[in-house]
Amino acid sequence: MPQIVPVSDFRADVKSVAKYTDCGEVVVLTQNGRPRWAMVDYDEWNASAREQERMIARSILETETREAAGELSVLSADEWRARRARWRAER
Repeated sequence: MPQIVPVSDFRADVKSVAKYTDCGEVVVLTQNGRPRWAMVDYDEWNASAREQERMIARSILETETREAAGELSVLSADEWRARRARWRAER
């Protein structure tokens, strides 16, 4: 569960927020009572970004493999629009 901290409290005492992010928690800074920013530990964010990049690369590789095996085909923009139009007409 993220810690919710008004930005004014953050400005007054940055270290109070750092204790949460150092423990791996997300801190949501609010402005005028609404969520505005999210803070996380840099190393945690970086690891998450790297994992996301790996997942995207795996998805691309899987798609290319399936396409090479004939399981998928690439549509032109015109073909896609025509299929979408047919699909919408059937609904």
